[in-house]
Amino acid sequence: MKRDFLRNIVNPILNEHVERGMPIKVASEIRKLVLQAENKYKFSVFGGDPRNLKLYLNSEEFSELVKFLATSGYRDVLLRILEETREAYSELEDVRLAVESAIRSISREDGFKDTSETSELSIGINELAETIRKRLGIDHVEVSKKSIKLLVNDNIELRLRVFKGKLKLEVVVRKLIERSTPEGLLEVIGKLVEKARHI
Repeated sequence: MKRDFLRNIVNPILNEHVERGMPIKVASEIRKLVLQAENKYKFSVFGGDPRNLKLYLNSEEFSELVKFLATSGYRDVLLRILEETREAYSELEDVRLAVESAIRSISREDGFKDTSETSELSIGINELAETIRKRLGIDHVEVSKKSIKLLVNDNIELRLRVFKGKLKLEVVVRKLIERSTPEGLLEVIGKLVEKARHI
């Protein structure tokens, strides 16, 4: 028996992302939307026909799911779900082609390449920000569509930016240092440069 789309693919991936910081409310809404689609298109392996999944992927209901995930900042989660579905349903050509078409469409909208060809981020930017906040204990975190700004303290700011699945970190240090002689200031600069080389 093939893996069920909702129970064996969608739910485990959502559970994993909830553990990483995805709000339960978002995960619950995704489950609700997929369950409604399952009831309409009957693509469950339990009493339905998995081949009907292609109908769902070309439907308004699926477009609604894409819009919800895009608005929530978790469209990359849908890409993961689709990639796993492509692998699980590889023997059903119509389903596989519909999945690949959906991946290409979502990837273009999100500025990502197809993840079958290149490694992408496994979590969304909101999840990443929440993980950083919890793990490092940083309270001041600002999230935009493609970047995260973290204020470590009054002197240090971290700017994390996402470019097509790659992460770039910019470290901004603002600290006024005074020394009475050029030699003293050069000593401080030397120490800073040495530390920077080991980052």
